[in-house]
Amino acid sequence: MQSKKWHVLIVDDEFRIGTLIKKLIHWDELNLDCMAVVDNGGTAFEIIQSESCPNVVITDIRMPKIDGLELIIMTKELQKDMKFIVISGYKEFEYAHQALKYGVEDYLLKPVSEDELNHVLKKISEELSASWQSEQEQRAFKETVSESRHIIKRDFLKNIIETEEPEVVDDRVEFQGEIYRGIDIKLDYVDYNKKDKKQDKLTTSRIEEIVERILKTETEEVLICEKENLHIYCLFNYDFSKSRAIKDSVNDIMMEIKDYLLGFEQYEVTIGIGTERKEFAEIRFSIKEAHRAVGNRIKQGTGRIIYAETIQHDGRTEEGVLTEEWKEQIRTSIESYSVNKLEQCINQVYSEYKIREEMDFSGCYDMAEEIVNYFFDYVEFQQEEENGERKSVISNCQHCYTISGLKHCLKNSLGKFVEKSKEAAEAESVKPIRQARKYMEDHYDEKIVLEDLAEIVGLNPVYFSVLFKKETGINVSAYLLNIRIEKAKEFLCNTNETIAAIGDRVGYKDSRYFSQIFTKQVGVKPALYRKLHS
Repeated sequence: MQSKKWHVLIVDDEFRIGTLIKKLIHWDELNLDCMAVVDNGGTAFEIIQSESCPNVVITDIRMPKIDGLELIIMTKELQKDMKFIVISGYKEFEYAHQALKYGVEDYLLKPVSEDELNHVLKKISEELSASWQSEQEQRAFKETVSESRHIIKRDFLKNIIETEEPEVVDDRVEFQGEIYRGIDIKLDYVDYNKKDKKQDKLTTSRIEEIVERILKTETEEVLICEKENLHIYCLFNYDFSKSRAIKDSVNDIMMEIKDYLLGFEQYEVTIGIGTERKEFAEIRFSIKEAHRAVGNRIKQGTGRIIYAETIQHDGRTEEGVLTEEWKEQIRTSIESYSVNKLEQCINQVYSEYKIREEMDFSGCYDMAEEIVNYFFDYVEFQQEEENGERKSVISNCQHCYTISGLKHCLKNSLGKFVEKSKEAAEAESVKPIRQARKYMEDHYDEKIVLEDLAEIVGLNPVYFSVLFKKETGINVSAYLLNIRIEKAKEFLCNTNETIAAIGDRVGYKDSRYFSQIFTKQVGVKPALYRKLHS
């Protein structure tokens, strides 16, 4: 169903007539809306020159400064695709002839007939809609074809990256060259606390365009896909004779990306390059090598191209890098709520990377991920998975491009969770005390003993007594006494009840005992207290 409306501009040197023409048009029926009614050609031309120019112009012929024919000629010179209807009170054939020569849709005489005007506008509206619909269909078809091919290539590359066993080559993805090679373009946030997903999308799209444009001149096929944490993977296929040219092309890619990123100052870029592979089954190895190479930016620095063949491989597998000793230290720091112990453990884990130059430094990121996963597996945060804290910390670590920055990220992020855990534990220990205090405040007139309170809050009486005194500074009986005395003071000042009645209201059936307790606590007898404060 057609939803696009066509904009109409009405121009007549007599504004009243322009307004009358506006009233004659069946706007909704013809899928039109009135852009403006103006009384001179100069103002009309300014509107036509603007970005929101009209689709249809209804104009008078005779107007001061710029007449209708001049307005048509000036518009045609701008190459604006616009429909004109000329209206005039003059019957001279030369005006109609000139107007038709410039491609106007129709020439109407004043007084304008409502039926005739709407008939012309209906024809124009239908032509515009048909043309627009055709353009939309052609554009949609081209985009569908282009997007389908892009999706096929992207998903094919994702499948290679994510699965261990290579798949059969999709016949819609052509590999004609002799060599396969993978690269990993990694963007790191200068400050991972200032992420901008909209800007990330624009930036990665621009980088993909740069890569494809530069590589397509030397390669047979280029596949690109983006993965989490701003990794842009690229697999390309070329003839052996192009090896040197490919290296130059990658240098060009780096230079152009750097030039583009100068306008943002929020990203660092590094490119990791896998080794050349001659067999399709080895594609994934080249991509993994590229990923490992780009991980060594944490040692070599960002803003450079790192080739996989220059990286030492220390023989460690990706799993099991966190020793039992370090796991024990992490557990201890969590159990004792000690941020300092956690930080010491992280320092020890990464101390090895400071003294060994021949290591594969991409292991720093594997280590960070294992620390984070072990930490969250051990700490029981009820909303951890729901809120995505684990994923967020791992993501932040992946954007650190120095060892010191990576350690700071781990210490700061996990340290906050240790403190949060400590606060939660403290809040949990205080909860029974709050319950006991509330119970005494609501039931101070009843007989209350330690054992009753302990049972109410579900704690051992001895442990409850120790915990209560730790939190309040006094024991249960003293706390209850304070509540009763404060209530007694309130009743003495605000009521005319007898001393015995007030004593009974605050839990003392024996009025003499109440008077003795009150005098001991306050320093004066109840009757004198009432006299002094009445």
